Order: sequence, then C-alpha cells, then structure tokens
Amino acid sequence: MAGQPTSSDVVKSWILAKHPDRSELDAEEELIETRLVDSLAFVEFVFVIEQAYGASIDVDNIDLNDFRSLAAIDKAFRR
Repeated sequence: MAGQPTSSDVVKSWILAKHPDRSELDAEEELIETRLVDSLAFVEFVFVIEQAYGASIDVDNIDLNDFRSLAAIDKAFRR
C-alpha cells in the first residue's frame, strides 16, 4: 500500500492547510502552545483525528497531552 497516506499524514495535511505559510511540520512540534491548533479549531481538529484514526474521542475526558504533537496523537490513537 505504498503511497497511501497514514493517519498522521492526514492530520498533518489538515494542520498545514490551515497555515498556508507553512510547508512542513515536525512530528514533535508543539501544536497547541504554538497555536497551530487554536481553541476555535480544536473541535474540528478532534473530528479530523477521529476520522483519520477511526477513533472515538470522549470530549468530556480529553487529555491535552494526547494532542500536543503529531507524535503524541499517533501514540494515543493509533491502533
């Protein structure tokens, strides 16, 4: 299945689409503190992660540490 985007690639593409001034995003880059994902986009961000990873995220019990970087997201939601 070479060439098929990974779940992490899907999330990364969504973030980069929100920031046309950026062309790259490191897996360890802080997403929330740098405001690459701000509070207005966070609900959509969670939806994108759910779709990309096939996960169901309980918004009442979110641990922000699971969303801080692409690497953290992949670790928390990859099956």
